[in-house]
Amino acid sequence: MSTTREQRAGGGVRRIFAAPALMGLLSLVGLLSALLGDHLWDALSWATLGITLLVIAWYIARPAER
Repeated sequence: MSTTREQRAGGGVRRIFAAPALMGLLSLVGLLSALLGDHLWDALSWATLGITLLVIAWYIARPAER
């Protein structure tokens, strides 16, 4: 049984773009919810955009791998 290049790479494109796509989706939901309404929509907007900012801050603050 032969293995494909994607199997050897450990997931390929899906593995590379899963996290950025999720971050983009969270940002889109946050921005749209900020435009749609008040109260609950504002809370959803703060939560989704806040998660995005926390992930960015975590990657900036962590030490570089060698």
